[in-house]
Amino acid sequence: MTTPSTPRRLLRGVGLLRLVRVPGLPVLPRAFALLAIRYPRLVPRTMRWRTAAQGMGLIVARLVGAEVREGREVRPSNTGAVLQSLGQDQGRALRAQLGYGRDPAECARVVALANRTYNIDAVVVEAGSHEARVVTPGCPWSREAWWGPGPCGAFSRYEVGLVAGLNPDVRLRYECKRTRGDDRCVGVYTWRAETDAAGSATAEGSATAAGSATAEGESIL
Repeated sequence: MTTPSTPRRLLRGVGLLRLVRVPGLPVLPRAFALLAIRYPRLVPRTMRWRTAAQGMGLIVARLVGAEVREGREVRPSNTGAVLQSLGQDQGRALRAQLGYGRDPAECARVVALANRTYNIDAVVVEAGSHEARVVTPGCPWSREAWWGPGPCGAFSRYEVGLVAGLNPDVRLRYECKRTRGDDRCVGVYTWRAETDAAGSATAEGSATAAGSATAEGESIL
């Protein structure tokens, strides 16, 4: 059996360091990707979590993209409606079982935790009992070519639904978004009655809480 020459070994080593790019998955060196496939139990839990989070973003983007290709409008998006309904159900369950969501700050904390489960570095900035902000540098998906206003708006409806389920009297609006050209994403949480009185949400103020959440969900791109 002949021993591989030094140049051949070098080429093989370089090949193992070549980056593997798979849609919806983290970019990895070829050697690590092969090792993960051969021995999946060796993959760290953090890596599994990041992979799942990345894949979720791609699923949302593909679903919204399919709706557009079939000739349906992005708004209202069936994908966004499903995500909003899921958020509402989870918010109601948290409020019923934990008694959480009593003010804008508590709603913001729940959304920030939800963001972190998708590998989004979210920070809550409170401004008394009347207002809170969730500030993020943007989700990992916002740096991908397949992400855009459509899937971003659909996923944001999950947050809108979560807040509506936690407390129908709290309103979420987006002050900044990377998909709008901003350098970060900022969600603002306020009491619905106060924002309505200020004239910033007159359309929502004349509807029910559930109807208002849907209206907001359809205008958050």
